[in-house]
Amino acid sequence: MRDQGNPGWNKVAEILHRIESLHEGHDSADVPSAGEQVSSSSGSAPTSPRESGSRDPQERDYVQAVLDCYRWLPGTSTVTSRHDRRCAQQLYRRGVPFEVVKSAMVVAVVRRTFRRGGPLPRVRAIHYFLPAVEEMLECPCDPEYVQYMEHKLRPLADAKRAGGTPSGPSS
Repeated sequence: MRDQGNPGWNKVAEILHRIESLHEGHDSADVPSAGEQVSSSSGSAPTSPRESGSRDPQERDYVQAVLDCYRWLPGTSTVTSRHDRRCAQQLYRRGVPFEVVKSAMVVAVVRRTFRRGGPLPRVRAIHYFLPAVEEMLECPCDPEYVQYMEHKLRPLADAKRAGGTPSGPSS
């Protein structure tokens, strides 16, 4: 399924396993929609339950998995802000499965990375991916195709993690 040698994806798989049952019957009537404007700014994300506004460990795990996925992707910022955390919390409270969020992020980054033309500016906020999340909710991608796209992004993500800044797609 996932590259067993990549500790980031292993952690995501572990978190997914813990929150699988969470989304069954989850009430999200009072949560803002994903289309609502969430601005981005630089800064560090809160780490304590009090600062993050949640005492629910499953929500914290979900939010952390979304933030980790965002930071792993090439063409995204290496840091997250409180606005990114709030956006991930809203996705959780709406009951959007993590796999849908991850698929949306991967698809959007692949579209940006492997398009014709020069490189685009870095994605600076998770909010950028909300239209792709809505698209994945309406018409989900085949999980094997998302896995293939992750594989295509892996060399670029590895270069990002190593501190390199590749200028375009590889192989």
